[in-house]
Amino acid sequence: MAENAKIERILRLYPDECRPRHIELLAAPLSFSGAGLWRIASDRGQLCLRRWPAGHPSQQRLEFIQAVLWHVDQEGFHHVALPLETQHHHGYVWHEGHLWELLPWLPGAANYRAQPSPRKLEAAMVALARFHKAASTFPLPETNPVASPGMDERLARIRELLGEGDAELAGAIETGGWPEMAVRAGRLLSLFAAVAPKLLSTIESATRLRVSLQPCIRDVWHAHILFEGERVSGIVDFGSLRPENVAADVARLLGSLAMDDRADWDRGMAAYATVGRLSADELSLVSAFDRSTVLLGGMQWMQWIFVEGRQFGDPKAVLSRVDEFVTRLGRLHEIVGE
Repeated sequence: MAENAKIERILRLYPDECRPRHIELLAAPLSFSGAGLWRIASDRGQLCLRRWPAGHPSQQRLEFIQAVLWHVDQEGFHHVALPLETQHHHGYVWHEGHLWELLPWLPGAANYRAQPSPRKLEAAMVALARFHKAASTFPLPETNPVASPGMDERLARIRELLGEGDAELAGAIETGGWPEMAVRAGRLLSLFAAVAPKLLSTIESATRLRVSLQPCIRDVWHAHILFEGERVSGIVDFGSLRPENVAADVARLLGSLAMDDRADWDRGMAAYATVGRLSADELSLVSAFDRSTVLLGGMQWMQWIFVEGRQFGDPKAVLSRVDEFVTRLGRLHEIVGE
């Protein structure tokens, strides 16, 4: 009840039509960001109240994210939830160390993994391409082709782990606290040690490519794509949005949807190309982003769990997520070892 009273205080800052008739705390096992989500029944309709994790994103970053979302909506892409304004015309509320947003509730369900189909894969990639097209006209300070900032960060992380970072990570792994995860951690560390040196030159080459930047989602995966039937009804969770090359989003989403199925990769790339074509350098970046995601994704989870001590509400969902990285990294090991 105390939590509901806090939410009611926050919602009083919004127009009267947003006052809650019912408040429902949402359990989100596939949302690992640490955000809090509530479904609000109001006179305005179904709303979503989001409490961002403390410190992420910053107020300045959230304002940038909201500006991009308003821009893409103005450009004709309407599959995003635009933040509602408070009575003082702010797009968010600052309360007890957290940023809060109130959003319209988008229809549909993130059910690709439960009910996959070729048409849904194609629809997701077309929706991403249309988001990119709408966001491409958002003004950014940097307009000249530059190195991908995400690829630079990945190269730095790989070098760090190839130095002493993996040894530090191995030393932090506790077998007693979560034995199932510790087994997976050992496998990930072994595979990383075998694969990373063989991928290093590929990632280094990718950082030398000069490409255009625009607002990109950067953490777009199957759990963030809503469907009604086989039609995309929404894209959610833009907390990682920042300037990047579109190849980062293409690799992130298609790697999540297709994993290592080459036919699905070809289908997804063809669907994206019906709206936005990638240059040869961007196609190279897609491959580099996907491979570096496979290489580093599981290691990042080990960092969160064993070094930073993060807690997650659904351990089984976390184990399943880590298993995907173990499986894909094992396949990547087979490929680069040939």
